Amino acid sequence: MAELSGWQRWVRSPQLLGWRRFLVQVHLWTGLILGIYLVVLSVSGSVSVLRPDVHRWFVPRTVQVEGARLTGDALQEAVRRTYPLYEVTSVFERRRPDVPVMVTLQRGDETVERLFDPYAVRDLGLTYPPITEAMEWVVDLHDNLLTGTTGRAVNGIGALLFLLLALTGIVVWWPGVGRLGHNLLPGKPAKSARFARRLHNSLGIWLFALILLWAVTAVYLCFPDPFEWTIDYLDKDLSDQQRPGDWLVRLLVNLHFGRAWGMTVKWAWVVLGLVPAVLFVTGAITWWVRVVRRRTAAPATGDRAGGPGVAALAEGGANS
Repeated sequence: MAELSGWQRWVRSPQLLGWRRFLVQVHLWTGLILGIYLVVLSVSGSVSVLRPDVHRWFVPRTVQVEGARLTGDALQEAVRRTYPLYEVTSVFERRRPDVPVMVTLQRGDETVERLFDPYAVRDLGLTYPPITEAMEWVVDLHDNLLTGTTGRAVNGIGALLFLLLALTGIVVWWPGVGRLGHNLLPGKPAKSARFARRLHNSLGIWLFALILLWAVTAVYLCFPDPFEWTIDYLDKDLSDQQRPGDWLVRLLVNLHFGRAWGMTVKWAWVVLGLVPAVLFVTGAITWWVRVVRRRTAAPATGDRAGGPGVAALAEGGANS
């Protein structure tokens, strides 16, 4: 029988290829190193999808235009009566009649900004209630790791490693034609390492395009210059206000944040945004059971029975 070529071995039995085993290790250790970071970015990213909606739900943007609108001195006096315990330092009237007035109040060292209805003459609440401040904190955590430009640069490196994780994952996932169906579905839910491994494989392949999208757009958002230079290079008409790649960049960024397709897509993105965290947890469970636990059990088993040691078991765990 003729020896199989490298391509044929990849199609039929990729587990036997040395470079594939190397990629398994790259994928494994990249995932373990990024683990907690991925969980934080995954959860904060899911929450951040709802940022504009939280502001809309909890901060009134309009008021009912009914009756006379207070302005000038009459408005100032009404504001002082409404907030008798504070000194009114500013009253900002908006040009649009249906937008609430913004009031700045002072009491000792405390400064408060609140919204005021000039028709109903009543307080509408804080300009930035605690839930919106919490949302801004989560968004800053996701975008900049709470450390400004330094955090944004760290996120860029994390995005590049996440991209490496996605690309090695798609190669490592391929089980060979004979076991293809085995890696497409997780099977019946169960509290076991086997189910965790199959869930890891099936989620990774079915959502690979979305994971790749998140990784590439995250790199762009942190390191936009190489992308902008490429678009500029491809733009042959310098008089054109719209570069040929701008629409694609806008589309990919909107897809990254789940924008522009209504609440159904946003809620889907909230759920799907947790997938990287799930992939880390399921991958860590698989690694712990198939490598760490076997390594701790192998010396005693091998010494008693004269069987294979740690290296053989670890190799078997990586290839199975």
